[in-house]
Amino acid sequence: MRRKLFLLLIACTLQIIAVGQEMWGVVNGNYSGINSTLINPANMLHTKLYMDVNVVTADLFFENNAFYIHKGDFKPVSFLRSDDNLPEYGKDSLPFDYYRNNQRKDLHFSALVLGPSFSVSRRDDAFGFRTGFRTVLSARDVPHELIPLSYEGLNYEPLHNINYNNDVMLITGMSWTEIGFSYARTIYRRGPDHLTAGITAKFLLGVAGAYLDIENMDYIVNNDSTLNIRNIRGELGFSSSTADGPLFSGKGFAFDLGLVFEKMSRGYSSYRSGKLCKQPYEDYHYRIGVSLLDLGLMNFKSDAQRHVYDDVGVFWENVDTVNFRNIDQFTQMLSNEFYGDPHTSLASDRIKMILPAALSVQLDYHFRKQWYLNATFMQPIMAGKAYIYRPAQIAVTPRYETQYLEFSMPVSLYNYRYPRMGLSARFWFFTIGTDKLLGFFNLTDFTGMDIYMSLKFNFLKGRCRPSGSQCDYRRDWRK
Repeated sequence: MRRKLFLLLIACTLQIIAVGQEMWGVVNGNYSGINSTLINPANMLHTKLYMDVNVVTADLFFENNAFYIHKGDFKPVSFLRSDDNLPEYGKDSLPFDYYRNNQRKDLHFSALVLGPSFSVSRRDDAFGFRTGFRTVLSARDVPHELIPLSYEGLNYEPLHNINYNNDVMLITGMSWTEIGFSYARTIYRRGPDHLTAGITAKFLLGVAGAYLDIENMDYIVNNDSTLNIRNIRGELGFSSSTADGPLFSGKGFAFDLGLVFEKMSRGYSSYRSGKLCKQPYEDYHYRIGVSLLDLGLMNFKSDAQRHVYDDVGVFWENVDTVNFRNIDQFTQMLSNEFYGDPHTSLASDRIKMILPAALSVQLDYHFRKQWYLNATFMQPIMAGKAYIYRPAQIAVTPRYETQYLEFSMPVSLYNYRYPRMGLSARFWFFTIGTDKLLGFFNLTDFTGMDIYMSLKFNFLKGRCRPSGSQCDYRRDWRK
């Protein structure tokens, strides 16, 4: 059981699968507080909270179109019960199968833990602080033949003596800690029209990072022991913390920028108070936001290597007997095969990696009373050799929210291709949800899953403790 579970995790992570999950049920509501800055830093001024304290928010997500478990064989309880057996496929009895088609593969894994964080909102501005840890693994445009080659091995005869010539494949992965400071301020207010700008500045501490950028790969698998690499052009870079080295091997900075326009239900209140809790919450008809997320990069200078393979090739016999104990031996072996020297491929002792940047557009429409409809568009920004790909998404999320209960059902299109439906529920301070509900049932092939939760404490605008009475600010409204 443990071996099967380990192999399944390897298939979905180390076989490399983008930050891909957005937690629609956590970031979009009027009780989201500091979590709203994950989608737009200007949002935290417009929630129903004057103070929000996040204890922990966590998200685990992976998705791919290469490996899967047949829908008839998948049982979610198999991951939790040691007496259940996972299905077995192939000659090695692996607990997953692979898709046999000629489509290029995209694979993605992301994990997020948002630690102690808070936001404070005043009448015209808001500020916040957040801590977090993120891991993202991304593979983009993987040639289709590499999937059966990795699954079946070099002795898979249907792949023999075929000239494969591929270009543009990018595999990246990075783990890092970030400390962010957010600020939002109303920059225009006239009658019911409000415009707010926000920024989050993030200091990054890199734990590990790696990338493989292939511009061209021309090769033939002759047989189970011979690989004819006719040409390869690309880069390999990596860095990681070692047992006797520093905990963090890289540093960097990143920014989130956002604007939010609101059409308010009625003018705005000129009521002012020295107490944060007495400020009014101003309701809206609709809200439109635009944001740029994760604009930044990480510099790895400790235990880092960048290797360049510039139009090289090799006729590699007995490749099936290759052995290496660590990444250094592996890169030296490649350099020796391609260049005749174990160190020629090494071009630098530092690497730079670009964060999963994206452009996002949000629309939140208030139907009536506690009912809302949100639509969000997420488009990745792709630049550089070592960027982490963030999957494109379009999501439409109906939402019902009160102080103690909130329910939302996001319907999204992942990578503009794969439809998904989710469900999220908030019970006072605790939220749990998924953006891929069918991933927990055997209605479709199991290609990935998503689950998130959030525990926080918050304080409502217009309500002061300990009495809990509502403040009288129903005057001085300006049209």
